[in-house]
Amino acid sequence: MRRTCLCLFALASICLAAPKASKGPKKPPAPIGSRADLSGAQSWAIQLQGADINELVASSYDIVVIDYSRDGTDAGAYSHAEIESVRNSGKTVLAYLPLGEASDFRFYWQDGWTVGHPAFIGSENPNYPGTYKARYWKRAWWRQVVRPHLDRILDAGFDGVCLDSIDSYWFWFLQGEDPVESADRMAQLVRKVAEYARARLGESFVVCPNNGLAMLDDASTEWAANYLSDIDAVAVESLFYNYFSQADQDYRLWKLEQFASAGTKILNAEYIDLALLDEYFGMLAMQSFEILGYPAGSDALLDELIVY
Repeated sequence: MRRTCLCLFALASICLAAPKASKGPKKPPAPIGSRADLSGAQSWAIQLQGADINELVASSYDIVVIDYSRDGTDAGAYSHAEIESVRNSGKTVLAYLPLGEASDFRFYWQDGWTVGHPAFIGSENPNYPGTYKARYWKRAWWRQVVRPHLDRILDAGFDGVCLDSIDSYWFWFLQGEDPVESADRMAQLVRKVAEYARARLGESFVVCPNNGLAMLDDASTEWAANYLSDIDAVAVESLFYNYFSQADQDYRLWKLEQFASAGTKILNAEYIDLALLDEYFGMLAMQSFEILGYPAGSDALLDELIVY
């Protein structure tokens, strides 16, 4: 088992309440009825705070990841027409959806919720105040948090989801849970999301976990295979800069090669200044498999669309 890097997508969400981007013509979104074909995508971007629809439409990115809401609240939710306008500009639009943590600014949070009440609320994340580890295998977690959040995403017409806090399974292993069972439970939740969404919108609905690369090693053979077959892409942060150690980078590149060999699209976000852009894309070009890179800004807030 190998601990993967800490996720910074969550930090950006809490602040709510390869080659350069292609300039050529875009193909229309994949039709509902078959698994999404992301093979033609050559660029991607992520903005989790205050994404502007007109700016997204005008951008040249092929895949964009945003929150379902401008500010994380229901009042700030994007309309179906707004998401459709981005899709009609030829982009695949994914919504951010955390699977392993709950946040107290979200619509589902109720008065009186605290650690242990309801039972799926775990300890507060010391790095992200107001965010709590979730016992994601509890039925109530799906019923009261994940499904209502996913329903909002589906109603808005997103092409898919970017699933965050996949690494939460490791946290529960450190609290004494069986490591294989913890990983299997996360894989099962990812499948539940995929099946529920695809039953409503068709097989073209994209499922893209963020980080959690060690799922291929930590889950049982059966559920590691299921996990790989259920997803269409995987995002990874801090792969070339700000990584934990050389061993960590080597391990994650090895895992990513396995994902790529299975046909999974690889997305990478690096928290760097644009001064490092040429160096960064040079690193991407040296890899033996395709990685779509995005220079997300050194502050890691994900509160602007980087244009380069």
